[in-house]
Amino acid sequence: MSEIYDAEGQKGLDREVIRMLYEYAELRGSHKSLARYRYAKDAPAAHAIYKKYMDKIDDRYGQMDEADQNSVWYKPTEKAKEYRAYEQDMREKMYSEIAERCGEYDRKQKNKDLER
Repeated sequence: MSEIYDAEGQKGLDREVIRMLYEYAELRGSHKSLARYRYAKDAPAAHAIYKKYMDKIDDRYGQMDEADQNSVWYKPTEKAKEYRAYEQDMREKMYSEIAERCGEYDRKQKNKDLER
């Protein structure tokens, strides 16, 4: 995470946290530092972003014939390799788009603080 932050800053870090939350991690607790990630991941807008990208991924998978589909994770064919690269690209874009909502949360919080 430190390497990503050093290379890409807060946006890169946010994207990687969002990736973790979608792939293998879960937010627990109520610490205020978690609020921005909850805001980014749990809002209806995030669900719409997720659906948009998953539909694209599913459509691409459905365009392959059965032999290519069956080889995606074991001895992939060229079509299966192309699919996996496409899926990885779509997920990267999805995580980045959802992570942008962390910045939106920060701006809203800053505005609330200024109003006080």
